[in-house]
Amino acid sequence: MKIVSFGPARGEQPGVLLDDEQRVMPLASTLARAGLPTLDTNAILAFLPYLQPIIEAAMKNPIDTVDIASTRLGPPVPRPEKIIVAGGNYQSHVDEASGKKDAPSPSEPLLIFKPSNTVIGPHDALVRPAETEQLDYETEIAVVIGRGGHRIAREDAYDHVAGYMIGNDVTARDMAFKDIELSPLYSQITRAKGIPTGAPFGPWLVTKDEIPDPHNLHLRCWVNGELRQDGWSSEMIVDIPGLVSDFSNVLELSPGDIIYTGTTTGCGAFQDPPSFLFAGDVVRMEITGLGVMETPIADGKTS
Repeated sequence: MKIVSFGPARGEQPGVLLDDEQRVMPLASTLARAGLPTLDTNAILAFLPYLQPIIEAAMKNPIDTVDIASTRLGPPVPRPEKIIVAGGNYQSHVDEASGKKDAPSPSEPLLIFKPSNTVIGPHDALVRPAETEQLDYETEIAVVIGRGGHRIAREDAYDHVAGYMIGNDVTARDMAFKDIELSPLYSQITRAKGIPTGAPFGPWLVTKDEIPDPHNLHLRCWVNGELRQDGWSSEMIVDIPGLVSDFSNVLELSPGDIIYTGTTTGCGAFQDPPSFLFAGDVVRMEITGLGVMETPIADGKTS
């Protein structure tokens, strides 16, 4: 099942993509006909094991639908409580960033936050702030939490996963490392990853039953038609159960939380010469089974 949101920005409602991938079945009316209350996306994800059979039965004979061509697809999870980034979680990316082959990885997953209101839909514009000349892309599998929890055991981790989607962990490289030469303490990762519109997701959330092995997915990214990233999720240093368990040991995970799981080699900062994103560029990301997301780049206003 593929869960979407649709409608105007900040006013999206949840739906599911029908098999023709041309129509959306709204979930508000579907749940009402089943005698259930209207639920937001986070609540739907929390109760997904109960709701999924009801929704899938309704999809066989949908009563009301919306044509994708007539609406906007928003971020599949429009209002996550938390967006958590697992930094440096692909060995090839660690190697290219350090300039060393088989560079040492951290003793535990790096935990970084993005503000939850940075989410945008799969075709919305990513706006480059005037403060950066080094806006960069990172193609990632985004894990979406269904049932929340604290101190989740590794063996129970998938019980807390609702599904997966494509995510772009946008990073303004120059904003991250402006004063890094003065001291490592002056790293500004949150500033660099927290820009408005800096968390494109989509085009839909694929429930975990459709992705039997999330560690065998092909990740690719093109910028203006040029292939930049081409790797596999098998490169993860810490796998998805490990990330869910580790992060839940220090955080309480909630329904709808999103975990970025790392990116492969080929980011713009590590091209020769470096190549960053500017107005008019288009970033296309594709991951096995998760669809395609195309994001146009626009320039923001100066203050």
